[in-house]
Amino acid sequence: MKDKETLLKELREKFEIMKKELGFKASFKELDEIFFIEDFILNAGFVSESLSRQMCARIVDAYMNWNNYLHSFIVPNPSNLLNLSESKMLNEEEKKEIGNLLSKSMALASANTLIGLTKNKKNEAEFIDQAAEFWKKTFCPKLIRLMEKVNAGWNKK
Repeated sequence: MKDKETLLKELREKFEIMKKELGFKASFKELDEIFFIEDFILNAGFVSESLSRQMCARIVDAYMNWNNYLHSFIVPNPSNLLNLSESKMLNEEEKKEIGNLLSKSMALASANTLIGLTKNKKNEAEFIDQAAEFWKKTFCPKLIRLMEKVNAGWNKK
């Protein structure tokens, strides 16, 4: 297995080549801050020859992890006391907002699946930029508001 410095150097080099080939705007720093690309590569132990697909998979994993959690606010598992408690902390308007977030993030996730099937590099570049922009402008700010409310709800208990 390659050491940490070697893997990260390889990642940076392949990222720059990939960015030039695809033409997306997001920087390595920006993508890493949002989606923890370095940690993902270190955990995987390799940089794929298809780095763009490896990165897109990481991006989708990040969104899907949040989607699974957010879904539990709308449709809590009836045998999970934590899901039930958190779901009760949010009002119907907030749950509707979560539904909208889920729809938009699932549109991103399904776009990535389609890109994987079609191998459309232009769409892949757009996906990377859209995923970063959606996170910064919409997803994360709304998550912060929701999590502040959930955290306050737990602190009251």
